[in-house]
Amino acid sequence: MKDWLGTSFHEFFLPERIRAVDDHIFSDPNGLSLIKESEAVIDKIITHVLEKGPVKGTQVYKKNGRTFKLRLKVSQKRLKLMSFDTHLSPSAIKKRIVITFARQQTQKPTKKLLKEGLVYYMKNGKSHVRNIQKSPFFHGVIEKLIQLDGALDGHAPATATGTASTTEDLSPSEDEQQEQSRYDTAVRNLYRQDADLPQALSNRLHKLLEEINALTPSLHLLAIEDRHQVKRMIDEDIPDLLDAYRDLDEDDQTEQMSRVYEALTKMELNLQHVQEQENRVKTDRFEYLLKLNEKRYPNKD
Repeated sequence: MKDWLGTSFHEFFLPERIRAVDDHIFSDPNGLSLIKESEAVIDKIITHVLEKGPVKGTQVYKKNGRTFKLRLKVSQKRLKLMSFDTHLSPSAIKKRIVITFARQQTQKPTKKLLKEGLVYYMKNGKSHVRNIQKSPFFHGVIEKLIQLDGALDGHAPATATGTASTTEDLSPSEDEQQEQSRYDTAVRNLYRQDADLPQALSNRLHKLLEEINALTPSLHLLAIEDRHQVKRMIDEDIPDLLDAYRDLDEDDQTEQMSRVYEALTKMELNLQHVQEQENRVKTDRFEYLLKLNEKRYPNKD
């Protein structure tokens, strides 16, 4: 979370729509949910386009959920996304996201495809508008829009050349490499946690670490929410749980060991679910490419 001490002096003089959004607006579960729901809807639209073929003219896709609504307008020149919390959303800060994305075939390679990325919200009784173009929370949404643009033109979804500053590359950036280094250090510290644990807990911890190691090579490719959850588990949840267990007296440790064992097991299952989702994404992309080739090269016989 940024405050006035951590904000550069000149940023106070920038127009509101140019100032970057504070991380805390989207880092809570409700903020993350709005982003993930938006990504899921765009995924369904991509699937629809692949099944029905490229659309002509202007199309409007809508999703009216209980806690959020989404509207995506597709034209020959641009994609315009609006996603917002409804009054039934549990989020304390209701948000409205507006993203305008230029279609790649209508844009010069030297121009940025992301034309507008703003969030409107109310806080402390005042309305605010902030820029989300450089927010890491929206890498996934932008990548989905790039994939949709490719699907609309009959091309395989791939990262656009003009959006390197606003989307994640397949190779880790310098910041991601630093993040990976901190992650590796935290994992090494976890291996030292089993020094004085009962054998059953030690075995369970090592099983959990095996799942963590399996995710390590693709950590920077995970969805933002999943990556945050894995990092929090390593940095806080596991060491805090084991430290609290060690603080108990011997009798209480014996009594509570099964509950600690169960908690570690649930973490392991959660990581397995994340790994399954990652594998599913790879499979979906493979199936997409097969369908795309079937449309491009139909059997003439």
